[in-house]
Amino acid sequence: MSPLISGLASVASMLFNAASGASSKAAVARRSSGDDAPAQPSAVVTLSPQAEALAGFAGKGILVSQGKLDGALGAIQRGTGQGVGGGSATTAGSVSTQDFQELLTRFGADDAQKQQITAGFDTNNDGSISHDEFLKGLASTSAKKPGTDFSQAVLQLMDRGGNQDGVVHQNEFAAFTTAFAHAEKRVGTV
Repeated sequence: MSPLISGLASVASMLFNAASGASSKAAVARRSSGDDAPAQPSAVVTLSPQAEALAGFAGKGILVSQGKLDGALGAIQRGTGQGVGGGSATTAGSVSTQDFQELLTRFGADDAQKQQITAGFDTNNDGSISHDEFLKGLASTSAKKPGTDFSQAVLQLMDRGGNQDGVVHQNEFAAFTTAFAHAEKRVGTV
């Protein structure tokens, strides 16, 4: 082996060992600093590219939710009560603010968050969240729209219901929309 290649290999080895040692020290510091403590939600939550696409669908009037049997995604178009592609779906309706706040409780919202998020979705202040109001609220979480306290509160709630890593992933976004769709369905069958 030439002296140049041998020297480069030594430098690369030193850099690798230094990087490995730093990450090991960070892992030890995390463990010793109470890694068992519950995860705290990130201050600023963003959408993954897939969740961003779901927010885009909401902006176009399509609610995407998880199927109840196989976890597949399904969609309901605004105001039609029809699944995308003409399939049947739950009739789009509204959810009372009381039922909506119960849904928010299941996602871990405290009283102040429930009030803020409910007020943000119930834009006409009629005491219920309509299908259109819900879609517009979801669309406001898109990175293409200016962020607001409301949209961050919704994103933090979605992330709290998932893995709390500061990014709302497709399954976390869909879990929230599915919960709303189920609440709509319960109202429609009563």
